[in-house]
Amino acid sequence: DTESKLKGFGFGADDYMTKPFHRQELIARIHAIVRRSKGHAQSVIQTGDLVVNLDTKTVEVGGQRVHLTGKEYQMLELLSLRKGTTLTKEMFLNHLYGGMDEPELKIIDVFICKLRKKLANASDGRNFIETVWGRGYVLREPHEEEMIRIPA
Repeated sequence: DTESKLKGFGFGADDYMTKPFHRQELIARIHAIVRRSKGHAQSVIQTGDLVVNLDTKTVEVGGQRVHLTGKEYQMLELLSLRKGTTLTKEMFLNHLYGGMDEPELKIIDVFICKLRKKLANASDGRNFIETVWGRGYVLREPHEEEMIRIPA
């Protein structure tokens, strides 16, 4: 009811959902809040010439569309939203599967490998995703003098 909503907003709530709600709507609302809190209120995140469009769920490198699977896109989206932050494999599993039917941690390495290959093919061999040994993966802004290249 309206009174409960107003009370919630009065206590500092940013949003209010009524039951029943769809899980995907909740996730979309959380993503929007995360984007705003990370300074990504806009729907496009750019890292060098890598462009992730959060609204259309598309990826381009140098203006060229890169076709990703749903899981690959979700991983790149998370890396983009948390650019510069090391993300653990557990964080990826939670983002991809939400605690439901989670596969082994090694699947994250497989997804990262495939994602890197697709991005490298679209960018003359550049690697946007850095491995932080023993910790996880991080997306960093490329610097011209220290571009990492993957051998063909």
